[in-house]
Amino acid sequence: MSNFRNRNRVVYFRVSEDEFQQFTDLCARYGARNMSDFVRSAVKALTSHTPDGQATDIAQRLKQLEDSVERLNHTMAQNGSERQA
Repeated sequence: MSNFRNRNRVVYFRVSEDEFQQFTDLCARYGARNMSDFVRSAVKALTSHTPDGQATDIAQRLKQLEDSVERLNHTMAQNGSERQA
């Protein structure tokens, strides 16, 4: 990463040993200087603008997915009760 701005905020999160190894492998594969650069780049990519200029809203996409799963579960439950009748 060529951005050398002073970074004075720290974000911590825990990962399993397997996750850590996966992240380390990904850092090497993508040529990241270190884990911080890799994770920062990944988070920026997730929250960056899409080609059509609209911001990617992860929370909104997750909510839509949850709603879809809920509708599917409801439909399956209805079909199951109709078969039992």
